[in-house]
Amino acid sequence: MKNNIITYYDLNDLVESDSENTGIRHSAELFLSAMLDWPTFNLENISQFITELENYFGKPLTREQIAAKKLEYDDVSVWRNESGYAISEMISIAETSMKETNFEKIVTMILSHYESKLN
Repeated sequence: MKNNIITYYDLNDLVESDSENTGIRHSAELFLSAMLDWPTFNLENISQFITELENYFGKPLTREQIAAKKLEYDDVSVWRNESGYAISEMISIAETSMKETNFEKIVTMILSHYESKLN
């Protein structure tokens, strides 16, 4: 399947039009929130966001890694930490609703779910 969801806006439009109250939708909303909080100016590309997130927190990205990251309180780090908190919550919800804790698999599941709504 070719990925047609490339940017924040692509995914956001699909999530906003999703009227179902599901774990996958809630996970997608948290992922989008994390993208908005990330301090890179005009960051719209989902893949670029994931790369920056993993470069900051580590790979594979886990709740434990996010929690273990030493908190810094400068303007940039505060937003990175806020973004990390949203990702940690996303993983928690996905564990319960989608039976998955692997960050990359969760993102793939979200994108696949919303890709299917395009077809």
